[in-house]
Amino acid sequence: MGIERASEFKEDAAGWASRWQMEFSAAKKWIKKWHKQSEKVVKRFVDDRDKDNVDDLSTKLNLFNANIATLQSMLYGRMPKVEVDRRFADQDDDVARVAGQILQRILNTDIESAGEDYSHVLRSALGDRLIVGFGTARVKYDFEEKQTEVPPQLDPITGVELAPGYTDTKVEDEWVDTVYTHWKDILWSPCRTYAEMRWRAYRSYLTRDELITRFGEDLGKLVPLDSKGPTYEKDRDGAREKDVWDQAEVWEIWDKTNRKVFWYVEGFDRILDIKEDPLGLDSFFPEPPAMLANLTTSKYIPKADYVIAQDLYQQVDILETRISLLTAACKAVGVYDKENDGIQRVFMEGVENQLIPVDQWAAFSEKGGLKGVVDWIPIEQIAAVIQILTQKQNDLINQLYQVTGMADILRGAASTVGVSATEQAIKAKFASIRVQALQDEFARFASDLQRLKAEIIAKHYQPYCILEQSNILSTPDAALAQQAVELIKQPNASRWKIQVKPETLAMVDYAQLKQDRVEYINALATFLQSAAPLLEMSPAAGPFLMQLMKWGLAGFKGSNEIEGIVDQAIAQLEQMMQQGGDKKPDPEQIKAQAEIQKAQMAMQKAQMDFQMDQQRFQFEMAQCQKEHEYKMLEMQTKHQMEMEKLRASVVAERQRQEAQTEANATESVVNAAAKKVEMESRPKGTGGSKSNGQSGSKSS
Repeated sequence: MGIERASEFKEDAAGWASRWQMEFSAAKKWIKKWHKQSEKVVKRFVDDRDKDNVDDLSTKLNLFNANIATLQSMLYGRMPKVEVDRRFADQDDDVARVAGQILQRILNTDIESAGEDYSHVLRSALGDRLIVGFGTARVKYDFEEKQTEVPPQLDPITGVELAPGYTDTKVEDEWVDTVYTHWKDILWSPCRTYAEMRWRAYRSYLTRDELITRFGEDLGKLVPLDSKGPTYEKDRDGAREKDVWDQAEVWEIWDKTNRKVFWYVEGFDRILDIKEDPLGLDSFFPEPPAMLANLTTSKYIPKADYVIAQDLYQQVDILETRISLLTAACKAVGVYDKENDGIQRVFMEGVENQLIPVDQWAAFSEKGGLKGVVDWIPIEQIAAVIQILTQKQNDLINQLYQVTGMADILRGAASTVGVSATEQAIKAKFASIRVQALQDEFARFASDLQRLKAEIIAKHYQPYCILEQSNILSTPDAALAQQAVELIKQPNASRWKIQVKPETLAMVDYAQLKQDRVEYINALATFLQSAAPLLEMSPAAGPFLMQLMKWGLAGFKGSNEIEGIVDQAIAQLEQMMQQGGDKKPDPEQIKAQAEIQKAQMAMQKAQMDFQMDQQRFQFEMAQCQKEHEYKMLEMQTKHQMEMEKLRASVVAERQRQEAQTEANATESVVNAAAKKVEMESRPKGTGGSKSNGQSGSKSS
């Protein structure tokens, strides 16, 4: 179904379900033939046939299994090592060098910590590529969060809440898993090439509890459990028909056109979940291009190598069956004259140095003795037929090795009489081109997996997790660590390359490796002997000769380990030539240079110490500022409390004074009233006598 037709469906849960139902129907029909062929190839690889069929007298020579086992051992012999280098070998680009070192540390640590899991993923993908012609795996990003309850900030004096409490959520750990994908559990849109692919889907088998955990209780209980898992086999007693084996086939669909991820169950009337592009990868898909066998640009569908050579495999098996049956018939069996019982005694009872008596010897002799009374089956003819069939089978096997690329490399078929060792080496070299192509394809696949992991690290990892997982702060490059992490986190800063070389995946031929290195050392010794006279005549030719030596070194495998040393030697030689010309270096000058380098190192150390002191000063200043702000807040709070206290005391004093004034006024009124009552209660004569007495005294 094309993109135009996809627009006919509504962008809701039911509309997306209808669309993917139609997409899946077309995709399954498209790869149905390949699935059937692949199932037969797998049975042929493990020799899965009906052993209880007594009528089946066929005998198979399972060369297919032997060839695949040999190829797998050659292509993948040990755990890979990731090499992360700068794209350009710039001497001054130390930040990019440290960034590559950080990524290399994290990726190799993931491989080592995964152990057998990562090895199983690569080995399983390679096995699928060699057997059914399709091998793949994908990456999954996951993280673990830690929640910390931060209590409210209280004033230490008054206990007043200065800042409310909250829950702090922080990413504690991050990782990228490499997940193997079975060739039956993947679908893709019909296309001719990988670039035309619109979507890819991955199948998972989930139980009811897993559905509820992933999609919620309401939706998880509605999904039908129409499958019993990928390993289900119906038993005769029906013991595995119970509900405990029921599962749902949930497809995780990565739609590159809409850059969305859908979770869908075939036959269900709605989509389980929809998410926008969760990883944000440049290629969108969470897996590299798969390893496909015998791919063409007409259909993006593989074809197993066995299918290409199946006629030869079948003819070898037919001849093996005939040879087995004839070999079983090739035995001492014959007929004899029943009247001569002594003939049977010769074979049944005869022992060494013992004669068997024969009755009527004259008649026995007239019949020709043993030759006249015994007739054997034609063993010579059967043996001749077996020899012819064996020769024909060997010819077919040689043809099979030529078709599959196993000739001259594994079976030694080129070791014929009269052929020199050099000619045999040349034949083996060119015959191994096909195996080398497989090795390069597998290395490309492993490299692409690591590139996806590096891209996820750059786009999703927290900076402190990158520093912690790489342990880069414990190295001499700790000063550049922060800048390197910032470079990694820049989405468009592609300044490094990630490459898993084929030699790190294949089983190393140590004898050949030793021979290559000895050969290079011998060639280097010859080169130096030839170059010595030229250097004596003109020391200025030194850099030129070193460049020639480096050019020769690049043609040897594993030369990258010492190319850096050669680069340093060339740089030092050029520097010496620029400083001293054709003169020999002066010991005093060398000593002065050493002193200068020592002074430079001291200056660098002083600069680093100054930077550390500056950082420490900034930290102390920030700490002092925080303490000052806290003290100011404390003083402000205390001042406010004192003002409130003073305000309360003033109000209380005012209230006390008002109460006292009111009490005094009340007391005055009471006193006046009492005095008035007292005066009114006195006798009236009291006042006259007083006046009379006063007057009497005056008169006297």
